Amino acid sequence: MKQISALLLSLALFLFSRGARAVDLAKIEKDLNGPGVTGWIHGSVADRNLFVFTYRTPGNFFDFVEMSLTAEDAPEMQAKIATFGRHDKVLVKGSFLKNPSPQKHIKVKAIELVEKYQDPYPREAYRYEAKIPADLLKGSRATFLVHAVAGDGAILVLEYKDQVVPVFVKKPLLTKNLYRGDVIELAYVLQENPDSPAHLNLDEKAANPLVLKDSVVALHGKPAALDGELVLFPKSPEIIFNVFALLQHLDNGLTRQYTLVNFDDPALFKKIRAKLQAEWDKFPGSYVNGRNKLVNTKVRVRAKGTFNEVDPGQANPQILLKSVDDIELYER
Repeated sequence: MKQISALLLSLALFLFSRGARAVDLAKIEKDLNGPGVTGWIHGSVADRNLFVFTYRTPGNFFDFVEMSLTAEDAPEMQAKIATFGRHDKVLVKGSFLKNPSPQKHIKVKAIELVEKYQDPYPREAYRYEAKIPADLLKGSRATFLVHAVAGDGAILVLEYKDQVVPVFVKKPLLTKNLYRGDVIELAYVLQENPDSPAHLNLDEKAANPLVLKDSVVALHGKPAALDGELVLFPKSPEIIFNVFALLQHLDNGLTRQYTLVNFDDPALFKKIRAKLQAEWDKFPGSYVNGRNKLVNTKVRVRAKGTFNEVDPGQANPQILLKSVDDIELYER
């Protein structure tokens, strides 16, 4: 029973929305000015001063909020924030910035390491292909993947190739129905501050300011048959065991990964993971850093099943498998 409960807990992370449901922001604000708030580094791009912190309500793992960290007027503190990596557990003190963004920004006065994340799969530092803001200065329209959407579209974060870019949305009418994983064409104006991460403004005055090019929710319930590189999301503070996925390359340097899962039979899902893990382990070290995942350079996977996409904030679209034989592995 404990094993099944833990399984469902981990699977739910990939199923439920990536947004606060009942987080007490007033308490967070009070604690920031007092004993501090404990959470985890969700993302860190030091050369762009882009840092995201995840807070989870104690006792309710799936009630969480992601907030930006900044110390623009304190270079030493900004440099200290940059020393922490993804999944590091930290204690933060500071205050909420007063800005127009619906996503909370914390002005950091102090930050300390609580527990360093021990990566079970050592990897080299990720090297970004896209150059931000330089690439976006070349035009006013581009194709993006939706990285995160919340607040009925008021909070929007996009991926341009392999870089994450926040977007200021003044009128969420155009964005409220987006799903994480959607591919969109966006008319934008670049907001650049030398001391802040580059942000985009949705150019609502442009003709067709937002065009949905590839809807991920449109796949829901349809038969799936895909072929791609084998991806691993290693065990972390957010998932209790290794989770595998299939990587799909899209146009314009974008990628989408499909988590390989079975919700109905925990024993079967364990066998599926064991098959994928055994193949992964045949080539130790034959993987590259995929920014927030590992991509195997030797193994590809063919998967057939049913597409599953039930929530706008779902971490990844899924392929629901009915059998171990629904995945075929082959080596390059």
